[in-house]
Amino acid sequence: MTDSKIEANNRSLGEIFGKDNYRFEIPAYQRPYSWTKKEAGELLEDVIEAMNEGRDQYFLGSLVLVKTPGEKLAQVVDGQQRLTTLTILFSVLRDLMAEDQAISGAIDKFVTAERDALNKQSQGTPVLLVRNKVQERTCFWDVVQRPGATLSSPQPSSASPVVAQLYVSNANSLRSDVLRAALDIPKLVTYLRDKCFLVVVEVPSPSEARRIFQVLNARGLDLQATDFLKAQILEKCSCEKVMEQYAERWEIHEEAVGRDVFAQLFTHIRIMKAGRKSKGALEDQFSKDVKEFGEISNFFNRVLDPIVDHYLVCSDNQKAVNDFGDECAEKLRSLWRVDNRNWLPPLLAYLCKFGSEGFHDFLGRLERQTYYLFVMRKYENVRINRAVDVLKAIEDAESSTDLLSDARLDLSKHERKEFLEALDGDIYGTKPCLPVLLRLNDAISEGALIYTGKTTIEHVLPQTPGEGWKDFSEEDYEEWTDHLANLVLLSRKKNSSAGNKPFKEKKESYFCDENGKTSFPLTQDVLLEEEWDLRALRSRRKKLRAKMKSIWDI
Repeated sequence: MTDSKIEANNRSLGEIFGKDNYRFEIPAYQRPYSWTKKEAGELLEDVIEAMNEGRDQYFLGSLVLVKTPGEKLAQVVDGQQRLTTLTILFSVLRDLMAEDQAISGAIDKFVTAERDALNKQSQGTPVLLVRNKVQERTCFWDVVQRPGATLSSPQPSSASPVVAQLYVSNANSLRSDVLRAALDIPKLVTYLRDKCFLVVVEVPSPSEARRIFQVLNARGLDLQATDFLKAQILEKCSCEKVMEQYAERWEIHEEAVGRDVFAQLFTHIRIMKAGRKSKGALEDQFSKDVKEFGEISNFFNRVLDPIVDHYLVCSDNQKAVNDFGDECAEKLRSLWRVDNRNWLPPLLAYLCKFGSEGFHDFLGRLERQTYYLFVMRKYENVRINRAVDVLKAIEDAESSTDLLSDARLDLSKHERKEFLEALDGDIYGTKPCLPVLLRLNDAISEGALIYTGKTTIEHVLPQTPGEGWKDFSEEDYEEWTDHLANLVLLSRKKNSSAGNKPFKEKKESYFCDENGKTSFPLTQDVLLEEEWDLRALRSRRKKLRAKMKSIWDI
């Protein structure tokens, strides 16, 4: 079998639990065991029904495992709840047969491997290791897997972890169900061993496991690459207490920025450290590209903590104003409106190296380059290559002053020219249109209160003009309708009937409120016009062109 081969087979519980083929481990990134008496009871009830009906095969679901061919260790990506509950059930059945050592010993092999039958002190190795969290793994052994444990499982106190309480309550409930049904236990165990099956999917890497998991669990909470990375780095901890401390720090960061954004941040970190686009799955390549990942305190203190802190400031307008000032906050708002985040690794890399020193000027250059690529609709590979160039410039610079003179942050003469020509053209209907208009509005507002509600774009000269627009020729319509100079921002839904009205009626009833005001300075200058004609369009074009040249220094 090659390293990339994915195997999927129907396997009986006898093959899975009883033939020493696997040592299952629930990784630390997995959510905790959560099945209650209801789900555990339903599993047992379904098995008993299938047995009584004489079904030759009964499928219990699927397991997705990360497993190296030829090795027993298998990390459980999907199937934790069922695997844990089956282990509890086998432990209960073993303990109920304690007086018959032969049968009890045979069932115990589904729970514990490598136990020396001649040595009563031999504990062997658990077939299933639950999460290595405080009290979870040791508790599972003490109240479930240890021979005789389910016969005298004390009810955990309210201070015990929820999972500990579930282990005990599910064991007690399953024991009661088996006794109440007066089951032939050897017959039930035989049926479980030979006739009950799981679809076992074995893959050699976490990335392949995650893809399969997401197909099988389309309606659940998808695993992220960062879940695997979390497990990898927590394994480097010296003890459980340290692991819990770092796990808490990780989870605080994840909650602060959001689960999806947190995963994206790791992609940005990888690009920052590797200086290139990833050629493989994040969870497979991250530890190779980010050398700090090899030592947990180094990674948290020098990489993750500062990057999350910088992200939280830059993504919150008020925090950005407080830390960097109004002008930087304005530029950051502008960057967040772009439909990609290729600019974020250079931004975070700069703050990690230079802090706020020279940040205003760097941000101006980064925004200009980002909007050039955005407006010109450059492909992702081009955007990433430009971001990598900036990252290399940051790495090479000894100071922020050195960096700001680096040509890799600049646009060529040709790029400046085509950027301005694209802005000074038919921009309506393109993705950059609204972000460009909002950037102009911010610049014109000069620090005034920024409107953050719903925003729409409206044509002054309508796309389908009515009776009040006869002074424009067909050539005029062609030239001006979708031009930036003919567009305004509104804080209301578009209204096609109002949009076709003559200019004076349109601006009084549609462009402003009952007090003749608008939320947008960009729209206010249109309200000051008495007529909307070629003179007004040319005048506004000249003003907006000058403002764009000023904003982006082009």
